[in-house]
Amino acid sequence: MSLPKPWKKIVLDETSSTQDEARRLVLAEPGVRRAIRTRLQHKGRGRLGNDWHSPEGGLWCTLTLPAPAGPDPFHNLLVALAARNSIASLLPKESLHLALKWPNDLMVGDRKWGGVLAEIAGSSESPEILFGIGLNLDIEAKVLREHPEMPAEATSIRAEFGHSPSPAQALESILSHLDRLLDEDLSEGGRERNRLRIAEVLDTIGRQIQWKGPADRTGTGEATGISPEGALIVERTSPGPPGEEQLRSAEISHVRIC
Repeated sequence: MSLPKPWKKIVLDETSSTQDEARRLVLAEPGVRRAIRTRLQHKGRGRLGNDWHSPEGGLWCTLTLPAPAGPDPFHNLLVALAARNSIASLLPKESLHLALKWPNDLMVGDRKWGGVLAEIAGSSESPEILFGIGLNLDIEAKVLREHPEMPAEATSIRAEFGHSPSPAQALESILSHLDRLLDEDLSEGGRERNRLRIAEVLDTIGRQIQWKGPADRTGTGEATGISPEGALIVERTSPGPPGEEQLRSAEISHVRIC
């Protein structure tokens, strides 16, 4: 197995969106593993096109990953796991309360401090995946509150733990973790080992959830696991008769049991 090419690192002072910058670079020079980071981002995007405000002190970046075999949704979870494990490794052991929420959120309890967005770019013959990563790192809680578009449940690593790795330090760690996970994924039994690693920190598993999927299809049930393809496995309770279902694309919310 040949070793992957090193990441080409691009650092910008500010940009509208690292996803837009990545798309431009992929069209101009395909087939390059890139990590594009910016200090400030004016029009970051989240799932479903939602704006993601990006103040200074966070990690705002996009990774471009050539995908000659086509997109693999499981890799979205691997990127989220790499981000979670990287930041956890840079914090004191007693502060490791970081979790994932399917499909792409990074959480501390019920508070979100980051997320991952995957988009397809390039041509149909040479597709590439753009993994947008947004992490609230070295940002004071009062700075988050200064922006009315910031969700009420948003938090930052500094707000939670009193200190934070720098964006540059975090990205270096993420790239190292991600390369190991991707390499593992290609080895015999590696997908299952990675699936178990994700399941261990996926706070959605074991919870009652509500979801809204394509064509406004909704449901409720209990999340019981994830598939090797990255789908969330749920035991549906409504609507209709109970049964197992796999969610491949959906907005979910954890339901509090009173």
